[in-house]
Amino acid sequence: MARLRPFAGYLVLAAGLLLVPAVFTRVPFYTMSTAVLMVLLAIGALGLVPLTGLARQVSIGQAAFYGIGGYTSALLSTRAGLDPWWGLLAGAALAAAVAWSLGTVIFRAQGHYLSLATLAFGLALAAVVNELPATGRNAGLSGLPPLHVFGVSLTGDLPIYWLGAGLLLIGTVAVHLLVRSQLGSALTAAGDSPVAAAAAGIDIAALRRTAFVVSAVLASVAGSGYAHWFRYVDPSMLGLLNSVQLLIIITVGGRESVWGAPLGAFTVVTLTEVVRGRLPGSGAEAELTAYGIVLVLSLLVLPRGLAGLPAALRRRAGAR
Repeated sequence: MARLRPFAGYLVLAAGLLLVPAVFTRVPFYTMSTAVLMVLLAIGALGLVPLTGLARQVSIGQAAFYGIGGYTSALLSTRAGLDPWWGLLAGAALAAAVAWSLGTVIFRAQGHYLSLATLAFGLALAAVVNELPATGRNAGLSGLPPLHVFGVSLTGDLPIYWLGAGLLLIGTVAVHLLVRSQLGSALTAAGDSPVAAAAAGIDIAALRRTAFVVSAVLASVAGSGYAHWFRYVDPSMLGLLNSVQLLIIITVGGRESVWGAPLGAFTVVTLTEVVRGRLPGSGAEAELTAYGIVLVLSLLVLPRGLAGLPAALRRRAGAR
């Protein structure tokens, strides 16, 4: 048992992902489409662990990278005829390049410039996509080919779910290794006390830029997965609501833990499905109301998110 302890988190996550189809096909307000959306959002939120959880930098423009992944895959697969997997990789590379370039400018300054800059970048990119003929303007692009594995097209919700679950597990392992590495320790130090970290010789700007690139790549992969699952993209992919959703997911789940992304995605998607049609207003307004409720409750009851619940319970038991 002692040998399995370092892998306990991975085993629990894998077991949970394996059980999702059995649960989501039996509970009334769940569907396999809900499950696919859950794993894709978890992948997109996972990149915020090193950026927001460790480096304490808040990005309000993650939907821009989500859209970059989706539109790059869409354009390359429909207009250039490339394999969707090449589109996914190209989208991730483009998102990394954009994040690195943007971070080079942003992280020279101090304060909350990342939040403002990413918000402006996301809004500007959405406006551009909405006007370009190549992107289909506000009508978007349709007819995207599905992803495939070993020559088998993934056209149903269940195959796409298994692919997304596999990518989420791989991403979780990769980000967990980063968090536990020297880079992760340096990011934590930079987030806790930038002045002390800089005095110790740590390049704060380079660290933050690296975390920003990681978050952009994972958001792009999630966006590409969404595009080829839905087989359609439009400017709403780059909307502010998607960025807020990813931030709330990682806040509710736990910003400092890789387990926070799947926990937060499950909680937020579940709440959204429960309140949809039960709250007054349009769909977007109902979702924002649900997000506000779960965010306030999380910050009041579990400031470190659901992933921090075991530690909070241990501290409370020790205090007794």
